[in-house]
Amino acid sequence: MAWTEDLSVGDETLDQHHRRLFALLAEMDAAGEDGGGFDEVCRILSQLTDYIAYHFSEEEAMMEKSGFPFVDLHRHSHQTIAMRVADLASGIDELNFRRIAGELRLFLSGWLIHHIEIEDFEYRPYIGKA
Repeated sequence: MAWTEDLSVGDETLDQHHRRLFALLAEMDAAGEDGGGFDEVCRILSQLTDYIAYHFSEEEAMMEKSGFPFVDLHRHSHQTIAMRVADLASGIDELNFRRIAGELRLFLSGWLIHHIEIEDFEYRPYIGKA
């Protein structure tokens, strides 16, 4: 799974954010499959959760600046995802880290494409109007 031009939201900064999220998911996948250790998975997970929070904040600010009328609904979607990731991450330990990494990767990879193609594409017409 990788970012393609078909997933562009029309803003290079946000496209870069989405590329970074895909890259972190690929790192999580590699760590899980290639026998990466607990510390490696935790390092990637920490980067992923930090970057998700950063991206959501930046994307919401852009939507507000652009006058996107559904910012609150989008913010709620972001909060739901952040809570789900935090919930999965909170249970990680040295015995289950591969399973948790796999669940996070599967959940986030499915969510990310859906979120971009359905929810993020809604704000494309508003970009540049601010």
